[in-house]
Amino acid sequence: MSTIRVRSPASYWLAVPAAVWMLGVVVVPIVLLVWVSFWGGRAFSPASPLTFDNYARFFANQTYIKLAGTTVLHTLTLMAVTGVLGYCIAYFLVMKVKSPAWRLALFLAFIIPFWTSTLIRAIAWVPFLGVNGVINQFLMSIGATRSPIEAFLYSHTGITMAQVSLYTMMAAGPVVYMLGSIQPALREAAMTLKAPPFTVFWRIVFPLTLPGVVIGQVLVFLNVMSDFATVATIGGNKHALLSNLVLLFYESSQIRAASVVAVLLMICMLLGVVIALRVVDVRRLGADR
Repeated sequence: MSTIRVRSPASYWLAVPAAVWMLGVVVVPIVLLVWVSFWGGRAFSPASPLTFDNYARFFANQTYIKLAGTTVLHTLTLMAVTGVLGYCIAYFLVMKVKSPAWRLALFLAFIIPFWTSTLIRAIAWVPFLGVNGVINQFLMSIGATRSPIEAFLYSHTGITMAQVSLYTMMAAGPVVYMLGSIQPALREAAMTLKAPPFTVFWRIVFPLTLPGVVIGQVLVFLNVMSDFATVATIGGNKHALLSNLVLLFYESSQIRAASVVAVLLMICMLLGVVIALRVVDVRRLGADR
């Protein structure tokens, strides 16, 4: 047990390296980004006056507003789909698989693909979604369709399918942890009192796993909002989200416009996390274990 008291000088000194690191790689870049987003004038210089004109131009463009709405709607859809699938996977692994060895093997089977980068996993979906891809070949072989379906690749449907596969385990992981922390005696007591299985789940299991659900949804929300690689790879040049708009502005040397979109993305992410923390106090995660 540590002998360092809370709020003692030693505890503050131990926090200095982490504080310096966070200041250098998080706080300073964010401050610079916000500063650049307010640059005005014609000259691209730190001496440029600060103005709201960059934000005014963004909100005056209806295409950008529509793209922002599409991004939020797409993210909410991904959160709903991955939330349901992730919870089902977690419930099956913890509640239905009784053997610890099999449970570990199945969990690793789901986790191992995450050892590769997101870009590589997104590119791996191209042979599956193409006109001559695995999915179309399978559908034609079973007689479900006579001709290849072109709606899978370079489409919003393909982007959704790829991102669901990429982020479902992010939603499932925290739920697995919370389900494993539930004492079996709680469910047994409810069933002894003749509670139906659905009532046991809805009144006991789900409330106890809600912090895990919220954490998983926060992870999915943050990753989908910032994911430009999957959208660019699967959607091609036909579809884009706000994160792709940042890259587009940057590649065309519109640094101030890119900074504006990046700041708005950060604000949306921050609001999403704040709302999630108001739903449930995730700081109590694992406190009662």
